[in-house]
Amino acid sequence: MKTPIALLLAALLSTSAFASSVSGPYVGLKLGFTDYSKATLPGQYGLTAGYAFDITPRVTLGMELNATELGDSIFFKGFTAIDYKTYSYSAVLKPKYHFMAMGNQPAYIAAVLGASRIEESRKYYVLGEGYRKDRDQDTTGIYGFEVGREVTLNLDIVGYFNYQKADLFGEDNYYRSYGFGINYRF
Repeated sequence: MKTPIALLLAALLSTSAFASSVSGPYVGLKLGFTDYSKATLPGQYGLTAGYAFDITPRVTLGMELNATELGDSIFFKGFTAIDYKTYSYSAVLKPKYHFMAMGNQPAYIAAVLGASRIEESRKYYVLGEGYRKDRDQDTTGIYGFEVGREVTLNLDIVGYFNYQKADLFGEDNYYRSYGFGINYRF
């Protein structure tokens, strides 16, 4: 009878110690690609700052602020080449479920839910007028998922997918982002 109780106590103590090791502030860098409704796979980079709160021994809630360049490329509308730059500024919640992965290193899977402000500037040539610059913005939702793994006590590697849809320049534009990142926990 004492052995099952001892095993249960050991399991509870080990999971609570595990969760407290991932709570706290963190910053990160993201690199990836965006599948944009106008162009395919322009490069993407961004910065992340967040804080993870313990909810249960295996679940944390991450609150993040992100600044990301979704793309800087060219697409064609008819015979007109349009040079664009798109930025996303988001605030997201990430409920994370933590588990032990290969080699007994902590890993997690997370949902991504939040709000985002997308800004896009376009530059194109108009015959007889020269170059024209336009800028538009929209506030929209962002959702997706993320997986991560602890590399060291303070360093996580992550893989992510995010989806956003914005009404810019009177058009429906979608942005599907794929990439990897690294987070440093303080």
